[in-house]
Amino acid sequence: MAGGSADSTPEPVLRTGRGAPLLLLHGVLLTWQSWLPVVDDLRADHDILAPTFPGHHGGPAAKHPATVAALADWAEALLDETGWDTAHIVGNSLGGWIALELAARGRARTVTAISPAGLWDKPSSSAALVRKFRGMSPLIGFGSDTPPALPTMIRSLLLPLLAHNPATVPAHLARAMAAAPAHCTILDDLAEDPALPIGFTNLSAIGVPATLLLPEFDRVLPPHLYAPLTPTPTLEIHPLPGLGHVPMLEDPARITAEIRATIARAAQAQSA
Repeated sequence: MAGGSADSTPEPVLRTGRGAPLLLLHGVLLTWQSWLPVVDDLRADHDILAPTFPGHHGGPAAKHPATVAALADWAEALLDETGWDTAHIVGNSLGGWIALELAARGRARTVTAISPAGLWDKPSSSAALVRKFRGMSPLIGFGSDTPPALPTMIRSLLLPLLAHNPATVPAHLARAMAAAPAHCTILDDLAEDPALPIGFTNLSAIGVPATLLLPEFDRVLPPHLYAPLTPTPTLEIHPLPGLGHVPMLEDPARITAEIRATIARAAQAQSA
């Protein structure tokens, strides 16, 4: 599979599989490699496009200021370049926010948002998140002139934020996740984005089948940071018991099942 080893710079985008178009959007600091646990299953019947965002490890250079809206514009342009008017869209964390934004723009057939950023209960929730990331920066090496800690130390610090049970994450994935943050160049831009405290407010504009997946043990976006969320005829909200912020690292089968269930709802709606 394209992308290189965990110790090398990954390719800027993964394209694999055949079938219905599926766009996978990763979280801040990481790369498309966070989707590796689910790719083999999903590519059996999906044409997968998994890019790395600008300003991230192996991704294109960022244009500043790199706001959430600018990243959504970039993802929408990528859909255009690929020739996809719409796609099934799945996003994690920052990628979840952008997946929801693309769905509100009419670019999604379905949307599955995993631990999505932007659904704050109040503006101070985003400020708390920024403080958490900035507190990590001297150790992990992003947004700082200080050299990062040793790779083994980075893994020991970072993995508990991404996975509830870090020991279950395969070693090659742990190395890939730990290698990425030091190469992120847009964290300060995102922290200063005026839209960050407001978050995503257009859930009502999403008319396609949508699923929000909320891990029980999310240490980056714990459940108490979210505004009250109410299911609708098109929106389902599912907890993910026993899992952390990037749950595909721990339980890829559960995540592929959730993605497929959301996609199946679209097929059921068409046949009704």
